[in-house]
Amino acid sequence: MKLRISGDKLTIACAHMLSKHDKCARVHGHNYQIEVEIEGELNESNMIIDFSVFKKGVGEILKELDHKTLLPENSKDFDIEANEKEVVVTTCDDKRYRFPREDVILLPIEATTAELMSIYFHDLIKEQFPEFIVTVIMSETPTSKVIYTGD
Repeated sequence: MKLRISGDKLTIACAHMLSKHDKCARVHGHNYQIEVEIEGELNESNMIIDFSVFKKGVGEILKELDHKTLLPENSKDFDIEANEKEVVVTTCDDKRYRFPREDVILLPIEATTAELMSIYFHDLIKEQFPEFIVTVIMSETPTSKVIYTGD
């Protein structure tokens, strides 16, 4: 049986940039809509999991990213220097950005594409709820979605 959660509590507003992309190489933002589906067996209460427990767990993962600039810590194209006060990014095009440290989340991925971020979210959710098959559906815009099931 499957259970899916979505809604305002699973929406995050983030800034990011992609390297070597005509339009998206500039710092820009999205209101990412995240849906999470789990598949599992019914428990002794005849539920896969209590909706509120699942929503709270997923919401806590996403909350720390909301209204932040997301940067790919493992990027081959960005030189990122971070200390407790600031994060300085130099791109492969020699653009230089300086952000206050508290406004940035460094993600352990190569690029902040919806594809790689959906894998990152999937893995965090799977760690928290290992007994379920997890699917993450991430929308960057109303017409652009990525679906990742951990295949």
